[in-house]
Amino acid sequence: METLIEATQGRKITLNVTGPLPNQEVSASFGLLGDQKTAVIEMAQASGLEKLPPDQRNPLVTTTYGTGQLIKAALDLGVKKIVMALGGSATNDGGAGMAQALGVQLLDANHQPLKLGGGALKSLEKIALATLDPRIKTVEFLIASDVSNPLCGPNGASFVFGPQKGATPQMVTALDEALAHYANRIQKDCKISVKNQAGAGAAGGLGAGLLAFTPAKM
Repeated sequence: METLIEATQGRKITLNVTGPLPNQEVSASFGLLGDQKTAVIEMAQASGLEKLPPDQRNPLVTTTYGTGQLIKAALDLGVKKIVMALGGSATNDGGAGMAQALGVQLLDANHQPLKLGGGALKSLEKIALATLDPRIKTVEFLIASDVSNPLCGPNGASFVFGPQKGATPQMVTALDEALAHYANRIQKDCKISVKNQAGAGAAGGLGAGLLAFTPAKM
């Protein structure tokens, strides 16, 4: 972000958003590049591991909601292209929080909105896209990722990266099962297969969420 701002004579936009924990507020920035039409968003600005002390790291409850708020702020500026830099995440929610911030409804069996965090995804029964921010469809999304991990399985987000985010072995298994269930719901309700896509497991599965709910290219 910093490099691209400097290289294009852009500027940094800073705002308060939800941090990795649902009840936490953090200051986060994104870049508006010199063309005034391209935003660069590092997900770690809002949802990064560095935002939490080690004793508060719990990927069952951490969320990408704040990253979704950064995307919304970029849309408010009228950008036509968003570069999403994935990495350094405190999260394992498959980008569900980001999706919720952008208007996607993730509902349980009682048609109630899911709580934020990766652990809640096991209760997902329906994904409703009618209230998704319509501006999403008009913007080009590019995912910048330095890993090619799939969403689920032994090489997936939970098993490979979960432990560094505070997950115990039991939590890793629960999170992997929750993400697999989430991927199955995405396949059913959104007609998109994300489970085995290279890079879908980046940033706790935010790669999968972007592929599912935005017109993103990896």
